[in-house]
Parts: sequence; structure tokens; C-alpha cells
Amino acid sequence: TVRLWSISKAACLVTFDAHENWVRSVLVHPTGNFIISAGDDRSVRVFDVKSKRCLRTIDDAHPHFVTSIAMHHTLPIMVSGGVDHTVKCWQLD
Repeated sequence: TVRLWSISKAACLVTFDAHENWVRSVLVHPTGNFIISAGDDRSVRVFDVKSKRCLRTIDDAHPHFVTSIAMHHTLPIMVSGGVDHTVKCWQLD
């Protein structure tokens, strides 16, 4: 589960409940419009903050747990790392 919180209100604004196992890494897209997460279900997921929906799922992004993700600050490129000791580069269109 990934939750977006309001710091000023100390309240949960949105709950994204799509992962089937633990979530290991979360990042906010540089535009602020998307939240990207990765986890033990071997997937990377892209959530739209406004529509509160999962827009894209990369199933089996790694053959084992996905432990980390990072995003380039200006280019549509994301990297993911896994327990399998690999780093994968993804182009987000």
C-alpha cells in the first residue's frame, strides 16, 4: 500500500492499494503528477495522483524483489534495482 499524506492536515489524502506484497521504494515524479512504487511482488507501478488510479504496471520488472527506484530529474528515464543484483533502465513514455 502506498499512501499520500497532507503534512499540514496530518491526514491521508489518497491510498493506492495495488501491490500484492511489501512496497520497498516510492518516488514522486518530477512533475508531481505521478507516484511510482516498487516492491516484493516484482513490479513497478505508476499511479496518477489526480485520478487516484494505477496507470501502468511493469509486471516482473525483476525476477525477484524490486528494492529501489530512481528517476532522472528532466528526462523520462527511471532505473530500478533488485535482489537479483541487476539495475534496469526504463524509458517512461
